[in-house]
Amino acid sequence: MLEASNIPWKPLQTAYLAYMSVCMPMLGWLATGGDASAYRYLLHGIREFPTAENLADELRLHGFEDVAFERQSLGIVAIHTARKPAGTPQV
Repeated sequence: MLEASNIPWKPLQTAYLAYMSVCMPMLGWLATGGDASAYRYLLHGIREFPTAENLADELRLHGFEDVAFERQSLGIVAIHTARKPAGTPQV
């Protein structure tokens, strides 16, 4: 799965969040003719989503095996992989 993540280098993460807080809503407002709500929602999701490490831990906690992730775009997103153990009931 591809999920939002955090940039491990804090100064760059801070700059990215500032950009997402100021520039993206303004660009969204311009692009949609005055509705920046989707971009504010995206920012909220980015701020509240667990780090790549924490999401991997949650997957392990829920019984997944071979859990791994690879950061992309400096860490803005991470590709997570995990395997459900054989014989696990379908939900």
